[in-house]
Amino acid sequence: MIDNDDMLHRVDRHYLGPTGFTLPFRVRYGAVGIGFVIPVAIFIIARAIVHVPINFQSIVIILALGVVLTSKVTKYVNADRPLRSVLKAAWNDLNAPRPPKGTVTLLK
Repeated sequence: MIDNDDMLHRVDRHYLGPTGFTLPFRVRYGAVGIGFVIPVAIFIIARAIVHVPINFQSIVIILALGVVLTSKVTKYVNADRPLRSVLKAAWNDLNAPRPPKGTVTLLK
């Protein structure tokens, strides 16, 4: 870990596993909550809207998709950009006013 003068960032915020049985990878504490919520949301959407049957293959696909989406989300979420502000920025970007698609203006 890089040593800096900020006491907030000196703490190593990674879960290494239970004592004596460390994980082969590092998991941030913030990613644990996000990594639990995303697969549950995918499962609810898959069952309620898409009507995906419950079998081993669908559960594995949902978990794999959850891991991929969690890794994509946690690339943007850190101590300086919490999840709430990232979601708010994404919502604002999706709902921003856009010019009408039918008109093309040429600068002369």
